[in-house]
Amino acid sequence: MSARTVSILAAVFLAAACSYLAGMWTTYKTWWPWEKATDVQTAWRSWRATGYFLPGDTYARRKPDAPDVRHTVHDAAAAAPGLWAINRYDPPTQGYVFELLDETGAILNSFPIDYGRIRDGGKASEFAHIATVLPDGSVLVVWDDAPGMARLDACGKPIWAKTDRIYHHSLERGVDGYWTWATDNWYGAEDQDMIRFDPMTGEVLEEINLIDDVIERSPENRLKLTIPDGYRYKRDSRSGDQADVFHPNDLEELLPGMAAAFPGFEAGDLLVSLRNIDALAVIGRRTGEVKWIAYGPWRDQHDADFQPDGTITVFSNNNDRFHSQIIAVDPKTGLSRDLFAGTGLGFDSFIMGKHQHLPNGNWLITPTIQGRAIEATPEGRIVREYNNILNGDYNALVLYAEHLEPDYLAKVPTCAH
Repeated sequence: MSARTVSILAAVFLAAACSYLAGMWTTYKTWWPWEKATDVQTAWRSWRATGYFLPGDTYARRKPDAPDVRHTVHDAAAAAPGLWAINRYDPPTQGYVFELLDETGAILNSFPIDYGRIRDGGKASEFAHIATVLPDGSVLVVWDDAPGMARLDACGKPIWAKTDRIYHHSLERGVDGYWTWATDNWYGAEDQDMIRFDPMTGEVLEEINLIDDVIERSPENRLKLTIPDGYRYKRDSRSGDQADVFHPNDLEELLPGMAAAFPGFEAGDLLVSLRNIDALAVIGRRTGEVKWIAYGPWRDQHDADFQPDGTITVFSNNNDRFHSQIIAVDPKTGLSRDLFAGTGLGFDSFIMGKHQHLPNGNWLITPTIQGRAIEATPEGRIVREYNNILNGDYNALVLYAEHLEPDYLAKVPTCAH
C-alpha cells in the first residue's frame, strides 16, 4: 500500500471519527443539529402512522379491546350519572381542546385551549396539561411548559390570566381556593412553591416554598426527603445542567370532611407527589413538618388523592413496565394494595395520568398516553369509556378527564360562536 493511499485512508478515518464524536457530543448536549435530526425522524414516523406531522408522544396505538368510536356506554345502569370534562390533543389542529360531554357522549360544549390568547406571541398549540371546570362553567388551565395559568370562559376567552411564572401539573380544590405548583423555570429547577389562589380572580393567597419552608425547616425533613446536609440546590436550572431532583406533580389539601379518617394528620395538611424520588408525603401546613412519607411500591407516580376510607390512592405509571396501576396505601399501617389486581383491567401511561373515585364506587381512570378515559367498577369491569380516536389504529392524548356530579354546574355552559 502506497504512502498516498495510507494518507487518504487515515484522513477518511479521521473525518469519520470526528463526525461520530461530534454527533455524540451534540446528542449529549442536545444541541441544534441533533435536535433537528430527531425532529425530522419524529415527524416522518408520525406521518407514516397517522397521516399527520405530530410531536412525539402525542399518539399511541389503540388497545385491541378499545372500541373504534370516541364514546361508548357499556352499562348505563352501572355508570355514575353526570357529565365528563375532557382535555385532549387534537391532531388536525395540533392544539388542545376542552370538551364537555353528557352521559350519552354528546358534546355539550367545546373550545380550543389557545395559549396565544393569554400571552402575546404565545403558541396556540402550547401543551395544556390540566383543564378543570368550576361550578360556574368556567375552566382553569395550567400549561406546564410555558408561563401561564388562566381562567377561561365557555368559548375559551380568558377571564383572567397570569403569565409571571410557570404553574404546573396540578389544580386541586381546597377549603378556600385552589392549589397548584409554581416555579420561575420548570426545567430542572428545584425552587418550587405550593400556591393557593383564588380561582375567581387568580390572586395568590398563600405560598409555601418546598426548600425554605419544608426541607430546610429541620434536619429530620432533609433526611426524609433524601437531601444531605449542605446540598446546593438548583434554584434556577438555567444557571447550569438540569437537576430536577423532585419533579413535584401533585398537590392536594386534606379537607375537613376527610380529616377524621387520617388521625395522624389534620385538616389543611398537604399531600404532595414527588415523581423523581417515587415519594408521596404529607406536609403539615402550619409547621412545615413532613408528617408522613413513603417510597413506593408506586413508580414514576402522578395524581395522589386522599380517600374517605383513610387511604391515599395514586396513579403508578411504572415507566418501563408497560402496565400502570392504581395503588392504595394506608398511612396508619403502611400497607399497600393494587386496587385492580386480578381483575384483568389493563391500562398504561408511562408519563402523566389521572384517577378519580366516583360517588357510586366506580373509578374514572385516564391513561394519558393511551388517549383514553375509562370508568370501571371496583371489580375492573369497564362501564363507560372515551377514546380520542385519531385513525383506525391510533388514539391521540387525553391529558385530563373528570366526572362532574349532575348538580355540580349551575348551568351547562355553551359557546355561541
